[in-house]
Amino acid sequence: MVKSIAVAVQRCFHPTTLAMWSLVAVAAVFMGPFGTFSSMSLETRALYWGLISGLSVFVSAWVRECVQHLAGQQPEWRRECLQVAGVTIILTPVVFGLTALLGRAIVSGSLRYWTVMLFVFLISTLITAMRRIYGRHQLVGAVVADNREQALDPLGLIVDAPEIEHPPQPAVRLYNRLPAGVTGAILHLSARDHFVDVELDGALVSLRMRFADAVAEMDGVSGHITHRSHWVAVAAIDGTERDNGKLVLRLTNGSKVPVSRTAKPKLEEVGVI
Repeated sequence: MVKSIAVAVQRCFHPTTLAMWSLVAVAAVFMGPFGTFSSMSLETRALYWGLISGLSVFVSAWVRECVQHLAGQQPEWRRECLQVAGVTIILTPVVFGLTALLGRAIVSGSLRYWTVMLFVFLISTLITAMRRIYGRHQLVGAVVADNREQALDPLGLIVDAPEIEHPPQPAVRLYNRLPAGVTGAILHLSARDHFVDVELDGALVSLRMRFADAVAEMDGVSGHITHRSHWVAVAAIDGTERDNGKLVLRLTNGSKVPVSRTAKPKLEEVGVI
């Protein structure tokens, strides 16, 4: 539970996600849909839509993490249905409560609970559809040129290797275990009970398998074990930093991966840190 909340918060503040929900909030403030333009002041609209947008992104990410953990082996369409249902159930009373608090004129007028529920359901469905479309059109995330891995931006576009137009996808056996439609570079593997969390550039999938087996199936990608329960791809490493005094690797998607004392000498030897 704690890890799923931490991952959800982390994903909310990824630069790409942060930019998207900020733009949505700004647009809603100035457009004032659902009667908010006439019933709220500019400051109240900014607070209202800022909270709605931020909470929507967080709840969506958190529910998605929970569904991946509890139903990671279910078909993708079923998991997506569970995500939409979970977001609708959790977010509807939150949105209605904020509306009642900040927009009493709306609640006393035409807006009702079932209307808010329908609105949340439609937005959640739209977000799920956009995520599916984005996942199907992501570029492959690992590129090797001049005997070194090139960095990628959050959308999977090559930053410093413009001469490579169609980067090849490495032959990684672990890809065969991922649900249909999940694509992108595998950045990070982490062990969690009897599951392995596979962190991709834009997705997170939980697989019921041994951590050692998952690492073995990453034989097409250069990477290192940084901790007894963490493996990272070399191409995903963006640098190092200290987190509460402990050394961690910073990945290209903003994630932080711990480095154990046992793994540190080897990482120093190969020039990772």
